[in-house]
Amino acid sequence: MNQGTDAQAVFIRPYGQADAADTLAIFLAAVTETAAADYSPEQIQAWARPEARDLPTWHASMQDRNSYVATVDGAPAGFSDVNPAGYIDMLFVAPRYQRQGVARQLIGRVEVHARQAQLTELIADVSITARPFFERQGFTVEVEQHSMMGGVSLTNYKMKKKLLDSAVCLSGQLVCHTQDQANTVRDHLPLHLALTRAEPGCCSFNVTPTSDPLVWQVEDYFEHAAAVKAHPAGQR
Repeated sequence: MNQGTDAQAVFIRPYGQADAADTLAIFLAAVTETAAADYSPEQIQAWARPEARDLPTWHASMQDRNSYVATVDGAPAGFSDVNPAGYIDMLFVAPRYQRQGVARQLIGRVEVHARQAQLTELIADVSITARPFFERQGFTVEVEQHSMMGGVSLTNYKMKKKLLDSAVCLSGQLVCHTQDQANTVRDHLPLHLALTRAEPGCCSFNVTPTSDPLVWQVEDYFEHAAAVKAHPAGQR
């Protein structure tokens, strides 16, 4: 699914009704294009089932979980979700945004939510295509599965990640006093996001615009307190 140094700024925000069509399109593209390298045409058709999917049902399903959308330059690039038990039902990235840090930021946001909800683990049924990415994010295979979809067998993996008790999540707001300051922040934000996300011990870093054009919500998630201390901001 990913992952190198972020080539562009990836922003994560909660899913909304206006995202239904875009997220469904991302799902279908990811399954029919990206996953086609690991599954047969018959398996892809059984998995995607485009003729059986409608927007109201899709939207209702997305709303049933804590769902997040990733954007790059304002365009929807991927999405993921997690339910109250820590199960990740979907994590998909549009083919054109592969290997740009989108999946890594989505899984990072899901982990932040899980820790805030005091969950102790994350679980997912992961495709052959996505398995290497999940392994890089600390998930391990519990069992190989052969699920039936439309009478067709598809191989996937039950994967699990124990959440570290030592993890630290810092959150707050970035507030500008003038529009000129806000413009400067916006211009330099992509580079700042990329540099911070590349620092040792930083699992996820996200800056989300709010309804106030001078204010951003900031979340920085570290593996442990020592990583916070080593962060440049913690050395001042």
